[in-house]
Order: sequence, then structure tokens, then C-alpha cells
Amino acid sequence: MIVKIPMKKVIFDEHDEDFVKQLAKDIGCHYCKANERTYSLNKFKSAVQGEMGVFGWVHKEEAGYFWVATRKIWVEAAKAKALSSRKKKTISCFTRDTQHADDSVSYDTKNDYLKTVSSLKLINKMR
Repeated sequence: MIVKIPMKKVIFDEHDEDFVKQLAKDIGCHYCKANERTYSLNKFKSAVQGEMGVFGWVHKEEAGYFWVATRKIWVEAAKAKALSSRKKKTISCFTRDTQHADDSVSYDTKNDYLKTVSSLKLINKMR
């Protein structure tokens, strides 16, 4: 039997956009508000959904605590590309315990912001 854990529905306020703006700047990407609970991280700045190149979604857990979700296949492709290059960068990700989807990976911005940024930079470049 599958037990579903209810997800918190925390809404972004005007001050939270400052965090998302800094995160996007550190990654080297664009961002936009997808809905009241999610911002998307985009490769391109566009008003057309299909042209944005979305590669991540920023969610708010609680005041001052955010996490970023991305596709597992994109993480694996970025890992493979990084490992095949001479730089030998590796991606460290922190999978959330409450994660329901098998095809996504979540990054914790509270405990290891720099690793989250470096991983998302590689995914952004790869996409």
C-alpha cells in the first residue's frame, strides 16, 4: 500500500523573490514565477513557455528554506558529461525523503547552497 504524505502548500511572498533572483544569478540563468508556490529556472528569457528551456523548479518549504527540483535524467546526463571532461566535476545531490516521483531529484538550498548551485550550473549548461 502506498502512503501519500501531504505536501505543504507554502506560498512565496514578495521577499522570497530576492532569494530566487540571487539563486538564478549564481547559476547564470533566468527565472519566472510559475504559480504562487513555484518559480521556474530557465535557460532563456522568454514569455513563451516552450522557449524558456526550463530545467528546475524552486519550491518554498518554510520561511527562509527553499529546495529545487529537476529531472533525474538531466542530472545523470550532466554527471556523465562532467565525468567525461578533463575537469572531473561531480554532482552532489540531496534527495528529499518526501520525494514521490522516481524521475526527479531535489536539491536542498538550506544545508548546501554551493553544491546546489554548482550542480544546477552543470545542468543548465548541458541543456
